[in-house]
Amino acid sequence: MIKYKIRELVKQKSEQEGRKITLSFLANEVGIQSSAMSKIANNTGYHTSITTLEALCKFFDCKIEDVIEYVPD
Repeated sequence: MIKYKIRELVKQKSEQEGRKITLSFLANEVGIQSSAMSKIANNTGYHTSITTLEALCKFFDCKIEDVIEYVPD
């Protein structure tokens, strides 16, 4: 199973910048709907595009492995 680590990244970035970053704000910055971001953040089996993963990496200034990980069933 692929696990998204969005909540952890949002928490880290919020602490680093001293401001609250919401999933709605993140969705807007990445260019997807808030409902899609919620599904990604909640690991509900949502399939996203490489474009979205790239935008997340850019927003968080991180590598792809910081955004997603493979967890064996």
